[in-house]
Amino acid sequence: MRQARWSGDRVAWVVFLLVVLLSGCRGSTASGGPGGSTSLQSGDSGQASPTPAVTSQKSQGCGQPAVARGTTLVETLLSGGVTRSYRLHIPSGYQPDLPLPLVLNFHGHGSSGKQQETYTGFSVLADREDFFVVYPDGVLAPDGKTGWNAYGPHPTPVDDVRFTRDLLQTLETHWCIDLRRIFATGLSNGGGLTALLACRLSTQIAAFAPVSGAFYPIPGGCHPQRSVPILEIHGTGDFIVPYEGKASVGLPPIPQWLEDWARRDGCQKGPDVFLARDDITGEEWSRCTAPGLVVHYRVTGGGHTWPGSLIPVPYLGKTTHTLNATAVIWQFFAAHPLAGV
Repeated sequence: MRQARWSGDRVAWVVFLLVVLLSGCRGSTASGGPGGSTSLQSGDSGQASPTPAVTSQKSQGCGQPAVARGTTLVETLLSGGVTRSYRLHIPSGYQPDLPLPLVLNFHGHGSSGKQQETYTGFSVLADREDFFVVYPDGVLAPDGKTGWNAYGPHPTPVDDVRFTRDLLQTLETHWCIDLRRIFATGLSNGGGLTALLACRLSTQIAAFAPVSGAFYPIPGGCHPQRSVPILEIHGTGDFIVPYEGKASVGLPPIPQWLEDWARRDGCQKGPDVFLARDDITGEEWSRCTAPGLVVHYRVTGGGHTWPGSLIPVPYLGKTTHTLNATAVIWQFFAAHPLAGV
C-alpha cells in the first residue's frame, strides 16, 4: 500500500476504531465463543477502510465444487515427513469462482487450533465478512505441550515455516483463495511464529498481526524481502511475555521490537499516538517504504490475553473489552493486500 494512500485513508481508519471502542466490542456468537464488535454486527460501520485498488489473484483451486459452507473442516497434510493437522473455516458465503482472503491464525504454547478458533472468534467474523480462516495445530515440544518452532525455550522438532508453505500450497490447490490477501495472526508462541513468517514469507503473506507475541531472537536475523505492514497488540501487565522484555531468555522490550520493525520498514515518522481511550493507546510509525507500516496497541494493565475475547482466562491476567483484537486485526488486514511483488 502506498504511503500517500494510507494517509488519505487514515481518517476512515480512525473513525472505525473510535466506533469499535465506543461500542465496547462485546459481540457474541451463536456457538458461545467470542465474536466481533457490536459495530460489525450492526452493519453500519463494519466495512473495511477503502482498500487499495489491487486486482485479486485467483488460486489454483478456483472453480472446484464447493463441498462445505459456513462450517469448520478438520484436515491433515504431510509436511517434512510429519502428519500435521489444521482446522479450516469455510465462510457461509463461499462461492467456488470467487477468490476470498485467507487468515492464518496460530494458537499459543499448550493450546490448539480448536481452542484458538473459539477464543478469538475469527470464524464468526469470517462468516460476516467473507474470508477463510485456518487454525493450524502445533506439534509437541520437548516440554510435552503443543507449540511452534519460533526459537523460544521450547522449540518443536519441526520446520514450521516449511509447514506454513506446505499448508498454503494445499489450501490454494483445493480452495478459491485470493493470493493477494493472505494474512497471519497468532497469540503468544503463535505470535512469535507470525513474526518469524514476516521475516521469511513476506512475499506470500500480505500483513501480520501478532498478539502478546513471544519474539525470541532469530538465528541469522530478520531479513524480509519487502517492507511489511505489522500490527502488534500487547498488555503492560503480561507476566508471561513481559512488555518490558526479559533479557535472561532473550525477549526484547516490546517498544524495542517495534522500533526494529519500523527501521526494517524504513519508517521516517513515529511513534505517534493516534488513539487514547481508557486502557488502550494506539501508536503508529509511518512514512515508511511502501507498503510498510507499524501499528501498536498498548493495553495498560492487560494480561497475556486476546483483547475482546469473551472466554475468561483469569490466570493469564486481565482481558480488556475496550478493544476487540479480532475486529481491529481484520480491519488492518483488509486495508493491506499484497501489491507490487
